[in-house]
Amino acid sequence: MPWHDSKPWISNSCGVARSQVNEFNELYKKHGIFAHHHPDGKLETTSRKARKEVMNLRELFDKDAGYGDQAPQN
Repeated sequence: MPWHDSKPWISNSCGVARSQVNEFNELYKKHGIFAHHHPDGKLETTSRKARKEVMNLRELFDKDAGYGDQAPQN
């Protein structure tokens, strides 16, 4: 099932500290990425593309990545 506005992907592991929420939300906005952090720091995206863009920007990766996801570079 694809992610969308009524069923977004929410992540604790890609979250940030509460003090960094505004900084990262502004960074995503600056880069045109449709993602945001909740006040508690959790990351919310509504598409795999936005998730990949966030992970790429923050130099994160998914060790269980599928085709087209942000995977580690070996």
